[in-house]
Amino acid sequence: MKIHVIGHKRPDTDSIAASISYAYLKNQIDEKNEYIPFRLGELNPESNYVLDYFNIAKPNYLEHVYIQVKDVMIEKVITADKESTIYEIGNTMLEKQVKCIPIVDENRKLIGLLTERELAKNFLKEIQNFTLDENPPKVKDIIKTMNGKLIVGDENRKLKGCPTIGAMSADEVKRYVKKDDVLITGNRKDIQKIAIEKEVSCLIITGNFIPDKNIIKLAKEKNIPIVVSPHPTYITARLLRLSTHVERIMEKKPLTTHPEEILKDFEEELMQDKKGIAIVVDDNIKVKGIITRHDLIKPKSKKIILVDHSEKSQTVEGIEEAEILEIIDHHRLGGLETGLPITAHIRPVGSTNTIIWDLYKKNNLKPPKEIAGLMISAILSDTMILKSPTTTYEDKKAVEELSNLLKIDPIEYGIQMYKAKTNLEGFSEKEILTLDLKETRLSKGKIGISQIEVINPDQILLKKEKIIHAMERIAKEKKYILFLFLLTDVLKEGSYIFAAGQYKLAEKVFKTKFHNQISFLEGIVSRKKQVMPLIFRNI
Repeated sequence: MKIHVIGHKRPDTDSIAASISYAYLKNQIDEKNEYIPFRLGELNPESNYVLDYFNIAKPNYLEHVYIQVKDVMIEKVITADKESTIYEIGNTMLEKQVKCIPIVDENRKLIGLLTERELAKNFLKEIQNFTLDENPPKVKDIIKTMNGKLIVGDENRKLKGCPTIGAMSADEVKRYVKKDDVLITGNRKDIQKIAIEKEVSCLIITGNFIPDKNIIKLAKEKNIPIVVSPHPTYITARLLRLSTHVERIMEKKPLTTHPEEILKDFEEELMQDKKGIAIVVDDNIKVKGIITRHDLIKPKSKKIILVDHSEKSQTVEGIEEAEILEIIDHHRLGGLETGLPITAHIRPVGSTNTIIWDLYKKNNLKPPKEIAGLMISAILSDTMILKSPTTTYEDKKAVEELSNLLKIDPIEYGIQMYKAKTNLEGFSEKEILTLDLKETRLSKGKIGISQIEVINPDQILLKKEKIIHAMERIAKEKKYILFLFLLTDVLKEGSYIFAAGQYKLAEKVFKTKFHNQISFLEGIVSRKKQVMPLIFRNI
C-alpha cells in the first residue's frame, strides 16, 4: 500500500525535510507499505539549497488527494485483439469469470468492448438472416472454433455470403445456394458436389465425415476449401456464427475515463450508463483498467500522514476524502477530524524534525548522512539557528547530536543556509510575501501573517514601498482585515514588521507606532510564539 507523507502548503524547510525524513523512517520500520514524500507547493530558496547541498531529489508535487478512478479501478484487465473470434472471447469470459473484455487494435489501443449483453444479443439474432460479408472470418478461424480439419484449400481465405445448411433435397439446394455462400452438410455426396459447382466460399462437412477422392479433386480444381467438423450440423452452424471476429458485435464507443479523473466527477456518468462499465484509458487510449458501478460502493481512500501541520486550510485539497493515519507536528491542533483513532506526535518544540529525530532514536535507527543533514537544516531553520523563543532544550540537543553525526559546525552551516534564504533575486514582491504565508481567522475577520528570516534584510528593505503596495493588493484579494509581513533579522534578533489592510490594528497589537506602515521591533522573531498570542490578546 502506498502512503503519502505530506507537509503543508507553501512549504518551508521543516515541512519538506519532515516529509522526506519521516517517509524514510517509516520505510525502514514498516516493510508492508511504501511511504512516499510529497510537497504541496514550490520550494523556497533555502529548501532548494538544503536539498542540493545534501544531494536529495525534490519530492513530487501533490495536487490533491481526492479519490481518483485509479484508486478503485480493476488493474488486471484481460483484453482481446480485434481479430479474435466471438467464440474465443466468449470462452475466455467463461474461464476467467469476467463479464466484459475490452477489444484493442494492433497498437493495444481501445477500439471496443464485448460484454455478456452483446453475446446475448448475438444469440437472439441467430434466427435472423445472417451474412458473413460485413465481418468475414478466415477459414482458419472456423477450424479453430470448431476444432475442425482442413481437407483442401487455403486456410487464410476469407469466407463470404450466407451460411446455409444443406438438409434439403438436391434440387432445393441448387435453388437456395449461391456463389460464395458457405454450405454446411453431412455425408451427402450429391450436396457436396452441388456446393463446389456453385463455387461456395467454403464447404463444411459435419460429423467428422471425410469426403471421397472425387469431391476432394473437384474442390482442388475449383479452389474451394473443405473443412471437416467433428460436431453435428446444428452445433457446427452455431459455431460458424461464433467464428466471426468480435468487431461484428462489440460496442464500438464504450464509456471511457482516465486514471487521474476524480471519482466524484465521474460517478454519475457511470451510474447512468446502461452497462455500468467504463474502460480506463491513458492519454494514448491504451487500456489501464476497468471500473464498474460495484467499485463505487466502497472506494479506497488515499492514506495520508501529515507532518508539520494539522490545519485544513494548510493541507492538501481533498483531505476530507482521505484517511489520515498519523500527525507529526509542533503547532497547535488545527481542527481536522478523523474517522478512526490515529497516531499523533505533537510536542511544543521548535521544529517537527526534532520530534522525528527522537523517533529515529526510539527505533534505534541511525539515518544516512543526507537524511541527518535535512533534519539539522530544518531545526536550524525553524529555530533561527537556535535563537528563536520557540527553541527548546530538545532542539538544541538534536542539533548537537546531528552535527556530531555529520561532523559539521551547526552555526556556521546555519549562517550559510540563511544566506541562501536571503537570496531572493528574481522574486516578485508577491512571491516574497507568499513564500511563508499563514492565515488565522478571528471573529472580526481573517488575518494573514508572512515571515522571512534573513541574515541581511537590506535587499528587501530597498523595495519596502513596493512590498507595502503588494501587501495591500493581497489583503484586498484575500479579504484580510490585517496583513503582517515579518522581515526577521536573525543576527539582530528582531523583525521589521510591515502592516497592510487595517494597518492601525498593528499598532494596537504591538503597542507601538508604525511609520509608513513599518516598525522594527527588537526581540520579536517568532510568528507562532510571539506574534500570534499578541493578535489573539489585542484584537
